[in-house]
Amino acid sequence: MKKILICAPTYNEVGNIEIFCREIFKINKKFDLLIIDDNSNDGTLEIIEKLKLKFKNLNLVKRKKKLGIGSAYRLGINYAVKKKYDAFMTLDADLSHDPKEIPLLIKKLSSNDFVTGSRYIKGGKSDYVGYRNIISRFANKLCRILLNMPFYEFTTSFRIYNNKCIKVLNNKSLSSDGYSSLIEFFFYIYKNGLKCTEVPIYFKVRYKGVSKIPKLQVFYSSLKLIELFIKNLITLKKNL
Repeated sequence: MKKILICAPTYNEVGNIEIFCREIFKINKKFDLLIIDDNSNDGTLEIIEKLKLKFKNLNLVKRKKKLGIGSAYRLGINYAVKKKYDAFMTLDADLSHDPKEIPLLIKKLSSNDFVTGSRYIKGGKSDYVGYRNIISRFANKLCRILLNMPFYEFTTSFRIYNNKCIKVLNNKSLSSDGYSSLIEFFFYIYKNGLKCTEVPIYFKVRYKGVSKIPKLQVFYSSLKLIELFIKNLITLKKNL
């Protein structure tokens, strides 16, 4: 089995973090799990410290303030490079992504460079309703059109990258600190000619707590999408 690093950023996940960690190690005790915490003040850190005594493959990086999911993933990628992991997997610690689906993504990686979970292909499912459902579906369709990429899911963090992807991302000057990083990562991987695919996942409403996605993230993601669209146009013109 390849050496895989599973990474999950956290901020105030006291109601979810223990279940999340236990579910990960229930699948495979040999998984390496890296939690990157943005200075939680609700007891999340204390729970992780206790779990570290039981699970030796659980590692924790404490950050001094809330720095965003994108910067957390860049830190995780850098950690994966330094520790020479073969693959890097990310998912949410609030249990909106089901850890039981991890083996499905790992299996698909054997014939691909990058695998993303997808709510919007056949077999996929999302518990989003109303406004959030509309925005999510519209955003992903817009990414597909503007970036000229044949996929249906660009905004979920449930994904796995092989060593080729890790190297590409580690060498890029990535700038997104928020959720727009998920679009940015996928864009650079695909445009570098790496083999990408989607697998159906069931996206659930977080188990406990409330969403901590800042409302401005929609605006920031729109700006990033425009930036990537322009970059793609420039590349296409150069290749004509």
